[in-house]
Formats: sequence, structure tokens, C-alpha cells
Amino acid sequence: MGALAGCTGTDQEGTEDEPPSDADTPTGTAATSTTERQTETPTQTEAQTPTETETETDTPTETETPTETETETPTETETATPAEPLTPTETVSMTIDNVGFSAWEVTEDESGRVAETETENPTMTFETGVRYVVENNGGSLHPFALRASDDTPLLSQDAEGRYENDRDVDWVDNGGDVAFTVTEALAADLAYYICTVHSSMRGTVQVR
Repeated sequence: MGALAGCTGTDQEGTEDEPPSDADTPTGTAATSTTERQTETPTQTEAQTPTETETETDTPTETETPTETETETPTETETATPAEPLTPTETVSMTIDNVGFSAWEVTEDESGRVAETETENPTMTFETGVRYVVENNGGSLHPFALRASDDTPLLSQDAEGRYENDRDVDWVDNGGDVAFTVTEALAADLAYYICTVHSSMRGTVQVR
């Protein structure tokens, strides 16, 4: 009994003398701090913000605004003042008639300078610048005409003559009488007078 007690006491003393295990050792503050520093997440690296890539945008070619074209003001064209119509120096009246179907004759010539009266197909003499009024008593059966040497009608009662629209000649045909002014141009072309229906009724024309 006493031996057992002694053993028990030895065991207790041995137990008391055992140093505390590491597990019971309180964790040092310094150690904790070091560990925390080691495990501490490294400072966050600043994420590199991708730089904006400057995309070269094709700048549209600047279209030049067309400048206003200076329109030249047209120079006023001087309109030529039309010349005054030829003023006849004199007006001469005469009367002609037919002799059957074969000839003309001058029955009246107030100037006494155009032709012999009561003569078949006499030569008629006209003057430049003089206006002639011819009464044709032969009527519509004997149209009177003045022609060129190539038979071109110059003035005619039944055809379109070359000088009928000439302002200076001023041709008038009222059916019974005709009137015209002898211009230099007409004078240069005149060759003969005629009845356009009967070729034998024809006579020469002179101009002075």
C-alpha cells in the first residue's frame, strides 16, 4: 500500500515537471505579423488602361464649293435703225390697153416721157427713183408683168415677182391698177414688159 502511494506521487511530480507542449504556447504577435506580411496580397498592380488607339479616320476630302461664275453682262448690241423707205422723186400715171390679143398700147401718159401713145408694143422708158401708177384696161384677161432678160418675173399681176416684197419698190396690185417705184436694183434687172397670157403682147423696157 505504501509502495503504490509512492509510485503515484512520483507520477504526479513527473507530470508537473513536464514542460508545456508547443501547442499550448501562445502564438507570438511578431510571428503572426510576419505571416500576415508574407501572405499579404501584393500591392495591386495598376491595370494598364489600354491606350485608345487613334484610328486614323480618313478625313473626307473637302469639296471645294464652286465659286459663283461671273457672268459677263452681254454688251448691248446696237440695233441698226432701219433706213427710211425710198422717197420717190415723182409719181407718173399712165394707162395701157390691149389691142386684141396681139399687142399693148399706151393710151395715156401724163408725163409724155414713158412711151408713144396709140402705138403697138412701144418701148417704155422708166426713170430711177420715179414711181409709176399703171392703169390696166386690159383687165384680168391680160395680166401685166415686168421681167428680166432670162424671163424671171420681177413684178407681175399673176405671179410672184422677185421685187414684190422690196420695201423701196413698194409694189401694189389692186387688180386693175399696179404701182411701183423703180429702184437701181430693179432698173438693173428690167428687160421687157409682157401680157402673161399672150406672149405677142410684149415690148422693150429702158431705164435712165
